Amino acid sequence: MKKMSMLKLGPLILIVNLFFSISAIAEGKYVEKTKDLQKGELRKFIFSESPEVLPKPLILDTNGNMVEIGYDDDILIINFWATWCVPCKKEMPSLNSLAQSMKYENIQIITIASGRNSKEAIDGFFDDNNLVNLKKYRDPRGKIAIRYGVNALPTTVVINPRGIEIGRIIGDIDWDTADVRSFFKKLLEAK
Repeated sequence: MKKMSMLKLGPLILIVNLFFSISAIAEGKYVEKTKDLQKGELRKFIFSESPEVLPKPLILDTNGNMVEIGYDDDILIINFWATWCVPCKKEMPSLNSLAQSMKYENIQIITIASGRNSKEAIDGFFDDNNLVNLKKYRDPRGKIAIRYGVNALPTTVVINPRGIEIGRIIGDIDWDTADVRSFFKKLLEAK
């Protein structure tokens, strides 16, 4: 009986191992494509070693409705921030500029205010800084931040169209540079 179970599991184990091998090769292409750009601010980019599919973000939109952000043909950039976080607020205008300059690319940039952030404070900050190119969401209890392993703010998580994390940046950076734009264009080539 035990032998029979192992025989049935054999093909499944082979398929799982093959999937993880293919995923590792596929994800390694991101590192290879961008290695010449990993300088300056982009030295902070930490490539993921996990082939796990992340849960789709289930968050509140600007009207307080629960929405799920799906994975489609885009690279998804999620910036976790808070209204009380000085480095978060410092980097937002440059993230807004990146969103403007990449708006015709297959890149979706969203911001998620994690933890206790009032809608009024978020709206006020976006209005005061003319952040018209960024999509704003809230994660009042920090549930999606916890599921994504976010331990510090700001943290930006970059996800491929299959829902697998490419990598992340912990801390703030200047998003409005030619190197950053080139970096994301190279990630798009590798997807």
